[in-house]
Amino acid sequence: MSEPEPPAPEPPAPESEACSPLAGSCPGVGSARGRDAAGREALAYLRAAGQEGRRARRRGAATTLYGLLVVTVMLGGPYLLTAADGSWWAGVGGLTRVRDGLAGTLPALWAVAVLLAARHAAWHGPVGVSLPGAGWALPQPLSRRRLLLPRLAAVTGGGVAVGAVAGAVAGFVLGTLPGGSASGGAGAGAWAGATLAGACVAVGVLVERYDRAVLRLGPRLFAPGWAVVGVLLTLAVWAQAGGVPHGVGRVLLWSGPWGWAVQPLLAAAGGQAPVWPVASGALLALLAAVAVWCSHAAPRVPGDALRRRARTLGEVTASLYSLQFRQARRTVLAPHRRAGRARLRLPVPRHPWLLVPWRDATGLLRAPARLAWAATALAVALTASAAAAGGAPPHRVLLSLLALAALYAAAAQLAEPARVDGDDPRRAGTLPYARGTLALWHAVIPAAALLSALALALGAAALTGAGHPGWPVLFLAAPTMVGAALVSAYRGSMPAHVALGVETPFGNTAPFQMAVWYLRGPLAALLLTAPPLLVAAPTGLLAMPWTPGLLGAAVLHLLWAHHTARRGD
Repeated sequence: MSEPEPPAPEPPAPESEACSPLAGSCPGVGSARGRDAAGREALAYLRAAGQEGRRARRRGAATTLYGLLVVTVMLGGPYLLTAADGSWWAGVGGLTRVRDGLAGTLPALWAVAVLLAARHAAWHGPVGVSLPGAGWALPQPLSRRRLLLPRLAAVTGGGVAVGAVAGAVAGFVLGTLPGGSASGGAGAGAWAGATLAGACVAVGVLVERYDRAVLRLGPRLFAPGWAVVGVLLTLAVWAQAGGVPHGVGRVLLWSGPWGWAVQPLLAAAGGQAPVWPVASGALLALLAAVAVWCSHAAPRVPGDALRRRARTLGEVTASLYSLQFRQARRTVLAPHRRAGRARLRLPVPRHPWLLVPWRDATGLLRAPARLAWAATALAVALTASAAAAGGAPPHRVLLSLLALAALYAAAAQLAEPARVDGDDPRRAGTLPYARGTLALWHAVIPAAALLSALALALGAAALTGAGHPGWPVLFLAAPTMVGAALVSAYRGSMPAHVALGVETPFGNTAPFQMAVWYLRGPLAALLLTAPPLLVAAPTGLLAMPWTPGLLGAAVLHLLWAHHTARRGD
């Protein structure tokens, strides 16, 4: 009886099956050195796979930067040359007040930029990965430091470069003030802009590192943050108006990095900052410490924060390319919204025809920020119209257009309920109105609010004698602006042929067509209401033919809104 033959040895598994660096099955991968080598190999593969895409993005960015540089030099070069020979401020009075006000204005603007960077980091921070990288690389056992720090370094370097250039230009202009130095202002402005960019990056890393706390406390943080921004901007304007005491400016200059960074610029502009080297040294030491902290905090950013920002950035980019700005805004605000209990309740109307105005009024009263923005825009419209009365013809045209644009902005804020119904037709599905009729009902509250506010302004002007000729035109143009806001609220999705455009010897017409399609309502309103305001502003007379023309423009826009909304049925 023969002995059984031993089993044949199994052939060795292919290297691709027997060794998986990311799974840790390669010889030596279980050790720290092996895992580090596998991580470097995987990251090298990722860099090689995305190299072509990075090259394409760099070429696109270089082309865009070149175009912006050419346009900026062509438009701003003559003004900078004028500033260089000292004739920039010729004939301008109050330069001493402007220079003294920089002690309060510059720190406030620097702090505002940092606060806005913190708000921006809530949805798109400096630490980030691409959408494919967020889905594949983050879950792998790769070194977060090697994955995230190169991106952070690139963002920081680009931001510092842009901030230095923009700051140098601003500093050059401020250095041409009497008693200042243009070359010193350019250098000091570059320092202020570069440090501002570094501070914005550091604040962004802080927001991303503690993303869970920001999500939990976001609604409670953003409102006070915007209030602080408003206070700082008011302080900046007040300082330029000469209303801020000299001691307040000195306190701001030494109250923190927002003051330390601008002290060299203030000194170069001829202001009082004798020990600016000390402030610059303190800021440099602080930024060095912050840079070390950022290098340790960036790899610890939660993975869910990076993935959510990658998704949000993709959705926002797609919305912006299709000119869906409201969709982009909703995408940005979605993670930080919380459903709250309604505290303000208007009495339910007894008559069915009051239902839509009641809904609109309730919605606006529960969003006081929109009422505040509408009031601000209306104040800008009244102020610009008053300033246009005594200006030269070019300035009168610009101020009149600004007044009408601000009036449209106020109407657009008050027409927000119509925009909500236009975006989601299901909200108004239970109402006994067709979409065209519903659009006209949405005009009641905005028109009533604007006309009431303008009537109060006209009444106060009649009693005090401080009225201006353009205000009656604004009163008659308000219904037209409401109709234009309703046209924009119900415009729907952009047709494909608008985005395709037509090839011409001067290029494709798609950008022009998209802009006209998006702004067709307010553009038509400006075209019909600007001539009466231009005629009435300098003379104080509103010719009789203009009055029925303005009323006809209002009827035309309301009918246009009715047709636009009905077409979406």
